Amino acid sequence: MPGNVRATDDAFAAHIEPAIAVNPLDSRNLLAVCRVFVGSDVGVAAYTSFDGGDTWQARGLLPGLVPDFDGNPTVLFDGHGRAFVCCVVATQGPPRHSDVLMWRSDDGGRGFRPPTTAIAGGTGLVDHPSLTIGMGSRPPTTHLYLAAGMYGTAADGVVVARSTDGGRTFQPPRPLDPTAGAKAIAPVAAAGPEGSLTVAYVTPSSSGGVLLKAVTSGDRGKTFTEPFTVAEVPAMAPGLGDVTAKSGPALAAAAGRGLVCVAVTVFDDATGMSRLLLATMAGSIGPAPTWSEPMTVAASDEAVYLQPQVAIGDDHRIAISVYALSLATLRMDVLLHISDPVPPTSTPPVFGPPLRVTTRAFDPRQAIDTGSTHWLGNYQGLAAAPRHVFHPIWTDTRTGRAQIFTAAVRRHRP
Repeated sequence: MPGNVRATDDAFAAHIEPAIAVNPLDSRNLLAVCRVFVGSDVGVAAYTSFDGGDTWQARGLLPGLVPDFDGNPTVLFDGHGRAFVCCVVATQGPPRHSDVLMWRSDDGGRGFRPPTTAIAGGTGLVDHPSLTIGMGSRPPTTHLYLAAGMYGTAADGVVVARSTDGGRTFQPPRPLDPTAGAKAIAPVAAAGPEGSLTVAYVTPSSSGGVLLKAVTSGDRGKTFTEPFTVAEVPAMAPGLGDVTAKSGPALAAAAGRGLVCVAVTVFDDATGMSRLLLATMAGSIGPAPTWSEPMTVAASDEAVYLQPQVAIGDDHRIAISVYALSLATLRMDVLLHISDPVPPTSTPPVFGPPLRVTTRAFDPRQAIDTGSTHWLGNYQGLAAAPRHVFHPIWTDTRTGRAQIFTAAVRRHRP
């Protein structure tokens, strides 16, 4: 069992929805961001580590951010070691509105440049941004892609905005599934090599369940395939009483070849069975990309799986982190499922037994009390580092309030 490190120890009342990234030029440099509570307001703060996650330093609120109802942070490094953070900057209203802003750091997260607007919501809302960075040697300028949901606008639904100048400006967002419109939610984006880009999201199905859908691009986001249904599930999570911990899909792409994987949790109310599913896409992105049939990575009628995250290591191991809520104790753990190296074929990944990441289970009912629910956030984080290391990051209440914990999980090549 890996050691757990508390990343947050500051004056904020609570911390939820963490994201984490590893500097490719210095794998000991980690940057984490999360939602923080300041009285009745919500902001976004940054935290850095320069020793591989053994210790963390608080960097405070993102510069220029005045807490209101901000959140949904996402963070990445590009190949030059520059860090980019995006988050929703929103008002509690009325009337409510929100934009997505982006900050850049050139020193590993110690300081940030003033933000730029990546997606403007106007009189509507932008929600759930997911940032990814183009890979490959051409063109030399960093391409950034930002998927998000837009609501209360003239173009509701899942969109993607593209920057071809290293994040200085973003092109207007383009709809990816106009037919689904505002019913499409929780988008996640992942860029692969040589101009490939995938966006996954969920929509309601006609049977009352949930469709996991994806669109792909092979030309750096200029054009996209028609939406493809990767899986149909009855629900991603059950109701949890006075605890809110919604689940969405998770997506990752391998840096060296055309391997993309998407994970989602499934709950069947009729059987009480919870499952963790994974679908993969291998090979080049074409006009009709081929997704595998979703495979069951884990299944249980004694625990509920929530909020998956997925990352691909440099040796093409797939790692999936997930909350596991025990129905017997109502305590929660973080589990990490790691596959064997995935061959460059359509062979399904092989996973061994899960690793329990948390050294101590915690009570989700001690999450932030909003007056109507105990809110654990809607997602957690996971990043891959060189030399077979994975860094899960999660919201944890073992201290009596919502704090962010991390771990460094090392898997040695067999």
